[in-house]
Amino acid sequence: MHRRTQIIGLLLLGVAALAFAWSPALRAAAHDFLQGFRFRRLLIVPYTFSMPAATGETLSRILGEDLTFEPVEPRMVQSLSEAEALLSFPIRLPAGVKEFITLQVMPAASARWTVDVGHLREALHAAGADEVTIPDSLHGTVLTVTVGPVLLATFEAEGNPYGWAQAPLPVYTMQPEGDIRPLAEAAMRLMGMPAGEARRLARTVDWQTTLLLPIPMAPGMTVAVESVSLGDREGTLFTFPQAAHTPGGETLPVRFLLWHDEAFLYLIGGPGAEPGRLIAWARAIR
Repeated sequence: MHRRTQIIGLLLLGVAALAFAWSPALRAAAHDFLQGFRFRRLLIVPYTFSMPAATGETLSRILGEDLTFEPVEPRMVQSLSEAEALLSFPIRLPAGVKEFITLQVMPAASARWTVDVGHLREALHAAGADEVTIPDSLHGTVLTVTVGPVLLATFEAEGNPYGWAQAPLPVYTMQPEGDIRPLAEAAMRLMGMPAGEARRLARTVDWQTTLLLPIPMAPGMTVAVESVSLGDREGTLFTFPQAAHTPGGETLPVRFLLWHDEAFLYLIGGPGAEPGRLIAWARAIR
């Protein structure tokens, strides 16, 4: 899907730019969704994305004028002290990791969507999502998200590569405050989610306590998503069964563990990563 259409989904559903140094990259994030938001739960929803490229271009043309954002590029840094000066928060290292191989800082970035009901209805029609009803009262609603800054790093443990990301929980606002459900359903449909799943989530998610992280999957791509206990917290383990290959042609699973505390969201993982090790690292972060 075209980037502008994706950004609209980010505004509503909290998909932020946490990227790792190898392919495939996993992008994710979280924080205050609406004024009065009480973050309690991160809900992961993988789904098969199916939308022709031409449709994405059409959606971008229709909605592009309603969206403003400034792209940011990661900055390579040489030391933890330099990274912390740019991030303005203390960096946490996985237990036993004394140094990172690479360090990048993704500057904070904001995106803003001013809802034009006519444009949105036209876009939904183009996407074959006429079942979504957008009330006239939502015209002029402004949704804003500020993401980052984000630490992106790599390290080695026992000769294996890993990626590490740390970021403040992103800040979301909706002005004026109102019923987010029609816009959430619209965003999920414009991101290529099937109609039934988008409607079910829009109507059943507690939007004042839950941040939804949709993971669009290419046809034929699979991912296993598992909730794991981290003691007083809960994490989500992603396993992409055949996402990496060794130089000898051996297929390796790629695993990432995502979790958050009161202030930050964390992501750690890599090709061939063992779940037990990722969980141990997460439990040691305080």
